[in-house]
Amino acid sequence: MIYKLHKNGSFNIHTIKTDRFKSLKMEIVFRNNLNKDNVAKRTLLFELLTENSLNYKTKRDLILKEEELYNAYVYSVTSKLGSMVLSSMCIDFLNPKFTEDNYLEEAIKLPFELIFKPNAKEGEFDPDTLNVIKKRMEAEIKTSFENAKTYALERALKNMDEESLTSVNIMGTLNDLEAITPTNLYEEYNNILNHDYVDVFIIGDFDEDKVIDLINKYATFKTIKNHELNLFIDNKTRSKVKERTEKKDNYQTQLVYIYNTTNLTPYERKYSMQIFNMILGGGSLETKLYQNLRDKNSLCYNVQSIYNKYDNILIIFTSIDKDNISKAKKLIESSVKEMHKNISEEELSRAISSCISSINLSLDDEGRIIDNYLFNYMAELDPIDTRLEEYKKVSLKDLKGLSSKIKLNSIYILEGENHGED
Repeated sequence: MIYKLHKNGSFNIHTIKTDRFKSLKMEIVFRNNLNKDNVAKRTLLFELLTENSLNYKTKRDLILKEEELYNAYVYSVTSKLGSMVLSSMCIDFLNPKFTEDNYLEEAIKLPFELIFKPNAKEGEFDPDTLNVIKKRMEAEIKTSFENAKTYALERALKNMDEESLTSVNIMGTLNDLEAITPTNLYEEYNNILNHDYVDVFIIGDFDEDKVIDLINKYATFKTIKNHELNLFIDNKTRSKVKERTEKKDNYQTQLVYIYNTTNLTPYERKYSMQIFNMILGGGSLETKLYQNLRDKNSLCYNVQSIYNKYDNILIIFTSIDKDNISKAKKLIESSVKEMHKNISEEELSRAISSCISSINLSLDDEGRIIDNYLFNYMAELDPIDTRLEEYKKVSLKDLKGLSSKIKLNSIYILEGENHGED
């Protein structure tokens, strides 16, 4: 696998040459500082850009073009990374060596055509298309309300700090959607084209010079950006834990703990804390949380911890019977305390192996390989070979020192009426 960065003034091209796959993937990645006031607009915009365009007036027209390109697939993804927002226009397509001569150009051209020739005129996006995407996003938001775990995690982050960027949902709210118009969406479109950093990643078996020439031909970005992008969020700690209980019928009770991670060194943030989390609750069925809550006390079907490196928080969540709230809280807190002085070599070895296996598995997926290089480029992620070696060096001493660097911030309880395991 050969990676090269080609700096290009207004945007960068990243080529990843490998004969490991029979297809190619290209991602056009837009990134900027997260603005919670327009994040819903941004998410909707990229969904809309893959619905139709000036030359493909309907979704069916676009699908027919994808079928013509041997079932190429164009889609968008918007996500939050710490205090940044990333939106990608992606296309998966067949290796051009199996097709006619103009196939590669047609495939590379398509996503840029959707970006630069949207279904809009006179400073407004097509109202009918906008309404279709609005209804789709509205249904997704309402569905998330019906999922107890998703709802509880979102409410827990709001409870921690409603003003923090960590609590922002990229889908926005129903009120945010309602406020989007054909005109203000077009304004956001221009704002993104003029102010977002842009990187084009392409992976597969291809002629590098030809691919770069084609991307330069159709990627007509003009503005050079030099403003600072922030990444990490320093969420405020609390001298007193903030606890909140909300009641909602027809839900199983959800319990969410949020801890701040404080004063971590870069090495701890990238390696030690990842292993710490795997042992606590982010790994196999042998984590401390799983053993204490599930195996020994049968309080839940599953319990998990998530380390959000860029938000500097550690989240623990589980679904329980509401009669077991007090017991579950004690067991979660005792499991965290165990991490200070009761970690075995076996647990450490198992966690390291899991992290290494995850990295190796990522090499079987084009999207994850692009993510590895993207995060290496802009998000404090070391190259794969370095990560494989550094994980092996994490020691018990490294982990025990982390217990003094996590501090309980808040507890959120969504108390439901349903009983039994989720």
